Amino acid sequence: MSSPIRKICFIIVCLLVVLTTTPGRAAEALQKLRVAYAAVTAAFAIPWIAKEAGIFQRHGLDVELVYIAAGSRAVQTLVGGSVDVAAIGGPAGVDAKLAGADTVYVAIPVNRVIVFTVAAPQIQRVEDLRGKIIGVTRVGTVTDFFTRLFVRQAGLVPDRDVAIRQTGGLPETLAALKAGQVHAGTFGFPAVLHARAAGFHVLIDYATLGFRYPLSSVVVTQSTLRSRESAIRRFLEAHIEGVHRFRTDPAFAMSVLGKYTQTTDQTILEETQKVYASAFERVPYPDAEDLKLGLVQVSENNPRARGADPRDFVEPRLIREIEASGLIKRLYGEQGK
Repeated sequence: MSSPIRKICFIIVCLLVVLTTTPGRAAEALQKLRVAYAAVTAAFAIPWIAKEAGIFQRHGLDVELVYIAAGSRAVQTLVGGSVDVAAIGGPAGVDAKLAGADTVYVAIPVNRVIVFTVAAPQIQRVEDLRGKIIGVTRVGTVTDFFTRLFVRQAGLVPDRDVAIRQTGGLPETLAALKAGQVHAGTFGFPAVLHARAAGFHVLIDYATLGFRYPLSSVVVTQSTLRSRESAIRRFLEAHIEGVHRFRTDPAFAMSVLGKYTQTTDQTILEETQKVYASAFERVPYPDAEDLKLGLVQVSENNPRARGADPRDFVEPRLIREIEASGLIKRLYGEQGK
């Protein structure tokens, strides 16, 4: 066989090797993560953004997103090992740790309460809720806790003066409100805008009350963190990049919000993107201060939460190391935080 022919054959063989082995190797290189998100609300939009934009893949991850309504159920699934990461609101991770699980908060992307109680037109004051029914997603969730908190502050007794009914999720609360099965309901974005568009009005805006609270958080188990630290770190890096994309590309953010919340109303999408563009933390440290009110919430049913140190429930090391790596400055320039 002549030298030119040998060269051609060699090139063909090399191309066949590349074509048949590269896809398999690329797939093997991706670390698989199953990530639960606990509500169809913009508070958990960043995993959607990172998935749709290919950010997870660029960080070497193959992420499967799983909707598990309510933070308590999402954390149960996390502790059971069916998911690797739980994106939740509220202190379900605290409750689980007090019960013996090894859950830990590794990021808190939103640390203020963007939650609203919406009511029928005839209910103009909180006092008008006496003898009425308020819909929440599930007992023990963010919507349940703040509903009970404000009802008490208004001098009413939950479950006596005002009935609180769990519906299973935000879409279900809205459906119950429209059907007249509940007289008010507690929502996040963008569900509150759907309720407003349906003729209901905001009775309570909890954002105006100045609470610090883990409205959106990333929870893992310590065992997963030890065995799969590289994957969890990459997830957090992708999350931070997803926040940047949400902030700087409103059109893309709105398209993703519309897809996951099944919303086509441009006004609703624009308002939701605007609110959360300022709510998401560039550097989502899991600050122990953000869990103090969560511990109060847990202590209502779990005496072990009283006197517990909120620092025992957070692990800020990964976010600190990611910030030190310069990722945030590369994304935002010298503005840093």
